[in-house]
Amino acid sequence: LVIGAGLAGLRAAIAARAAGARVILASKGKVGRSGASAMTTAGYAAVLDSGPADDSPALHADDTARGGMGIADSALLRALCEGAGPGVEWLESIGAVFEAEGGCRRHSISGDHSRARVIVTRNHIGTDLTHPMTAEAERLGVEFAEFRLATALLQDQNGRVAGARFLDLRGGGMLTVRAGGVVLATGGAGRLYPLTSNPNDVTGDAFGLADGIGAELRDMEFIQFYPWRCIDPFDKARVSVQPSTFSLGARLYDAAGERFMLRANPEGAEATTRDVAARSIFRQMQAGLGVRGGVRLDLSAMEEETFAISNPKIARACRQKGIDYRTYPFVVTPEAHYWMGGLAVDIGGATTVPGLWCAGEAAGGIHGANRANSNALPEAMVFGEAAGRAAAVAAQMCAAPKPAAVKDVLPRDNGLSGAELTAELALLRDTAWRDLGIVRDADGLSRGLAGVLDIASRASERGPGPELRDLRGWHELGFLCRTAIHSLTAALMRRESRGAHFRADFPQPDDAAWRGSIFTRAATPAGRPEARYRPVREMEAPHAAE
Repeated sequence: LVIGAGLAGLRAAIAARAAGARVILASKGKVGRSGASAMTTAGYAAVLDSGPADDSPALHADDTARGGMGIADSALLRALCEGAGPGVEWLESIGAVFEAEGGCRRHSISGDHSRARVIVTRNHIGTDLTHPMTAEAERLGVEFAEFRLATALLQDQNGRVAGARFLDLRGGGMLTVRAGGVVLATGGAGRLYPLTSNPNDVTGDAFGLADGIGAELRDMEFIQFYPWRCIDPFDKARVSVQPSTFSLGARLYDAAGERFMLRANPEGAEATTRDVAARSIFRQMQAGLGVRGGVRLDLSAMEEETFAISNPKIARACRQKGIDYRTYPFVVTPEAHYWMGGLAVDIGGATTVPGLWCAGEAAGGIHGANRANSNALPEAMVFGEAAGRAAAVAAQMCAAPKPAAVKDVLPRDNGLSGAELTAELALLRDTAWRDLGIVRDADGLSRGLAGVLDIASRASERGPGPELRDLRGWHELGFLCRTAIHSLTAALMRRESRGAHFRADFPQPDDAAWRGSIFTRAATPAGRPEARYRPVREMEAPHAAE
């Protein structure tokens, strides 16, 4: 059973089927068309023969480790960078097409990669990859269970995960899928925030499901805010300026006309990692130097062809609107984008609970404190394949699982209605933005944790209202609350600033005390998780032995 049908889920399902297992792929929407993968701009970082001759997987790993501030799991990092290239070749073998220049793949530069190793699909959209992968899954005989929301993971009497319970999002009934191996690949939790690059169905499902069975999470304090969402002239649509733009001449200015990134990042100015850029923009806004909810983006230094190649979506929209990109006062602002943290996994995607694997954004430890540009797609491919293969082998070796029964949450006449759920979700999002945002401190994190625990407690006591949408909304609110509780707990514990986690009360990194990962595990159904810290030196010993 694979839960989640984006890139990681599809790759896991295909790998499991190729390994000889019967595979059910469950998704809240249409397979290959829902979730974050389908709407990504399809940038993929990899070392390939068509790229720079002096590039290597080791150099890719060095860049990624540096961007992650030295706490990425070394074994996972090595697997990512060594497997990224073969992932491209496999995608091309099933029909994916990457943008070409002079008969070779076109490689782009980026502020957080030392070599031009980012390639992108021909149409700059994730469905360029999910559609051929969906077709391949169908060809191999993967069974699709669409419009199904996983509400709980099931375990046998020994604690091994043995399937999942689902809500039929169209008919409203409940169903059980028994499985000898389960892979979670439902992505992150961007909908925890009021402004996000994520679609509406990315609601922390994997984190909430894992919390329910005591699986360990790691690095949940590290939440990436994409710095460059273009809100003017694209106030309604999700339009992001690509990172390569800032290595090609784009500039940022505040309301006073200062090019503030020269001061914030003297070495590279706008060409920098996402955490530095997001924090710098946010600080200008905090200081009253924002421009219409963000900062000013100046593209006047970019050649027309360069602009069109690096940002085809924006270029097309500008032509349609009659906008001259050289003179228009674009505005960009940060948005919640990506969870570096997630379920603790090994290089095969195995979690801390037997019978459960994880891949994609839902897995933690791979990126450290910050994800480098375009490392998400290779992560999904590399660890999706590993998790699917390992789960299939395990499923075929174990006897037919007999999960213990779980008590379904039933709708109540006096349960939370759609309007009440909307209000609770709005409160949760406001709390997350205020207290678990780009800049944090102990008072805010403590206040936020108490506030989210209150929301979770009210939701648990009231239960869902009588409508099907109430039941879905109640479960997703619960997943987001559990995600926030783990993230706030870890952020409160980490008394330093590192990567995407910035504490105003501890503004510097502290390698002596905090160069490592925080692991969290649910202690009670509605209470605070247990948290423990492990330094990198302690975690790397087993990998060296391997």
